[in-house]
Amino acid sequence: MEKRWKKQFMLLFSIVCSGLLFTQCNKSVDARLKELAEETNKMCPRMLDQWTRLDSCAVQSGLAMRYYHSIIGELIVTDTTLFKSKLEPQIISAMKTNPDVKFYKDNDITMEYQYNDTEGKYIFSMIITPDNYKK
Repeated sequence: MEKRWKKQFMLLFSIVCSGLLFTQCNKSVDARLKELAEETNKMCPRMLDQWTRLDSCAVQSGLAMRYYHSIIGELIVTDTTLFKSKLEPQIISAMKTNPDVKFYKDNDITMEYQYNDTEGKYIFSMIITPDNYKK
Protein backbone atom coordinates (compact mmCIF):
# COMPACT_ATOMS: atom_id res chain seq x y z
CA MET A 1 0.00 0.00 0.00
CA GLU A 2 2.83 2.39 0.85
CA LYS A 3 4.49 1.84 -2.57
CA ARG A 4 1.23 2.63 -4.31
CA TRP A 5 0.83 5.81 -2.24
CA LYS A 6 4.40 6.88 -3.09
CA LYS A 7 3.78 6.29 -6.81
CA GLN A 8 0.56 8.30 -6.67
CA PHE A 9 2.30 11.07 -4.75
CA MET A 10 5.17 11.19 -7.26
CA LEU A 11 2.72 11.25 -10.17
CA LEU A 12 0.72 14.05 -8.55
CA PHE A 13 3.92 15.94 -7.70
CA SER A 14 5.11 15.64 -11.31
CA ILE A 15 1.80 16.89 -12.64
CA VAL A 16 1.80 19.88 -10.27
CA CYS A 17 5.41 20.77 -11.09
CA SER A 18 4.72 20.50 -14.81
CA GLY A 19 1.67 22.71 -14.40
CA LEU A 20 3.64 25.32 -12.47
CA LEU A 21 6.44 25.26 -15.02
CA PHE A 22 3.96 25.68 -17.87
CA THR A 23 2.21 28.53 -16.06
CA GLN A 24 5.49 30.29 -15.37
CA CYS A 25 6.50 29.97 -19.01
CA ASN A 26 3.19 31.47 -20.09
CA LYS A 27 3.53 34.30 -17.59
CA SER A 28 6.93 35.22 -18.95
CA VAL A 29 5.62 35.19 -22.52
CA ASP A 30 2.61 37.26 -21.45
CA ALA A 31 4.89 39.66 -19.60
CA ARG A 32 7.14 40.04 -22.64
CA LEU A 33 4.13 40.61 -24.89
CA LYS A 34 2.96 43.37 -22.55
CA GLU A 35 6.43 44.96 -22.66
CA LEU A 36 6.43 44.82 -26.46
CA ALA A 37 2.98 46.42 -26.56
CA GLU A 38 4.12 49.22 -24.24
CA GLU A 39 7.27 49.84 -26.31
CA THR A 40 5.28 49.90 -29.54
CA ASN A 41 2.59 52.18 -28.15
CA LYS A 42 5.23 54.73 -27.11
CA MET A 43 6.09 55.09 -30.82
CA CYS A 44 2.47 55.43 -31.96
CA PRO A 45 0.87 56.79 -33.96
CA ARG A 46 3.43 55.97 -36.64
CA MET A 47 3.16 55.89 -40.43
CA LEU A 48 4.05 52.48 -41.86
CA ASP A 49 3.63 53.54 -45.48
CA GLN A 50 1.84 56.33 -47.33
CA TRP A 51 -1.64 54.86 -46.56
CA THR A 52 -1.24 52.95 -43.31
CA ARG A 53 -0.78 54.35 -39.83
CA LEU A 54 -0.16 52.13 -36.82
CA ASP A 55 -2.26 53.65 -34.03
CA SER A 56 -1.64 51.22 -31.17
CA CYS A 57 -1.41 47.60 -30.15
CA ALA A 58 -2.71 45.50 -27.28
CA VAL A 59 -2.14 42.06 -25.87
CA GLN A 60 -5.14 39.76 -26.31
CA SER A 61 -5.94 36.62 -24.36
CA GLY A 62 -4.55 33.36 -25.64
CA LEU A 63 -1.08 34.59 -26.66
CA ALA A 64 -2.20 37.10 -29.26
CA MET A 65 -1.19 40.63 -30.15
CA ARG A 66 -3.65 42.98 -31.87
CA TYR A 67 -2.43 45.90 -33.96
CA TYR A 68 -4.81 48.77 -34.67
CA HIS A 69 -4.23 50.57 -37.98
CA SER A 70 -5.85 53.44 -39.81
CA ILE A 71 -5.98 53.67 -43.57
CA ILE A 72 -5.51 57.31 -44.42
CA GLY A 73 -5.07 59.55 -47.40
CA GLU A 74 -6.84 59.00 -50.67
CA LEU A 75 -6.97 55.22 -50.37
CA ILE A 76 -10.56 54.05 -49.98
CA VAL A 77 -11.19 50.37 -49.33
CA THR A 78 -14.41 49.39 -51.08
CA ASP A 79 -13.76 45.65 -51.46
CA THR A 80 -12.40 44.35 -48.15
CA THR A 81 -12.17 40.77 -49.45
CA LEU A 82 -9.90 41.83 -52.32
CA PHE A 83 -7.86 44.12 -50.06
CA LYS A 84 -7.34 41.36 -47.49
CA SER A 85 -6.43 38.84 -50.20
CA LYS A 86 -3.63 41.15 -51.35
CA LEU A 87 -2.45 42.17 -47.87
CA GLU A 88 -2.50 38.83 -46.03
CA PRO A 89 0.23 37.11 -48.12
CA GLN A 90 2.48 40.14 -47.61
CA ILE A 91 2.05 39.97 -43.84
CA ILE A 92 2.63 36.21 -43.77
CA SER A 93 5.76 36.60 -45.90
CA ALA A 94 7.09 39.26 -43.53
CA MET A 95 6.39 36.98 -40.56
CA LYS A 96 8.33 34.18 -42.23
CA THR A 97 11.37 36.25 -43.19
CA ASN A 98 11.71 39.14 -40.73
CA PRO A 99 14.19 38.31 -37.94
CA ASP A 100 12.58 40.98 -35.72
CA VAL A 101 9.56 38.73 -35.14
CA LYS A 102 11.56 35.78 -33.80
CA PHE A 103 9.94 36.08 -30.36
CA TYR A 104 6.48 35.86 -31.90
CA LYS A 105 7.41 32.83 -33.98
CA ASP A 106 9.23 31.03 -31.17
CA ASN A 107 6.22 31.46 -28.88
CA ASP A 108 3.42 30.79 -31.40
CA ILE A 109 1.89 34.23 -31.04
CA THR A 110 -1.25 34.93 -33.05
CA MET A 111 -1.13 38.27 -34.82
CA GLU A 112 -4.38 40.22 -35.20
CA TYR A 113 -4.65 43.26 -37.44
CA GLN A 114 -7.57 45.67 -37.32
CA TYR A 115 -8.01 48.38 -39.93
CA ASN A 116 -10.14 51.50 -39.47
CA ASP A 117 -10.72 54.52 -41.68
CA THR A 118 -9.46 58.01 -40.84
CA GLU A 119 -12.52 58.63 -38.70
CA GLY A 120 -11.91 55.49 -36.65
CA LYS A 121 -14.71 53.46 -38.24
CA TYR A 122 -13.99 49.74 -38.53
CA ILE A 123 -13.17 48.49 -42.03
CA PHE A 124 -11.90 44.93 -41.53
CA SER A 125 -9.57 42.75 -39.51
CA MET A 126 -7.48 39.69 -40.13
CA ILE A 127 -5.89 37.06 -37.95
CA ILE A 128 -2.55 35.44 -38.73
CA THR A 129 -1.97 32.27 -36.72
CA PRO A 130 1.26 30.30 -36.23
CA ASP A 131 -0.16 27.77 -38.70
CA ASN A 132 -0.13 30.54 -41.32
CA TYR A 133 3.43 31.72 -40.82
CA LYS A 134 5.10 28.43 -39.94
CA LYS A 135 4.13 26.58 -43.15
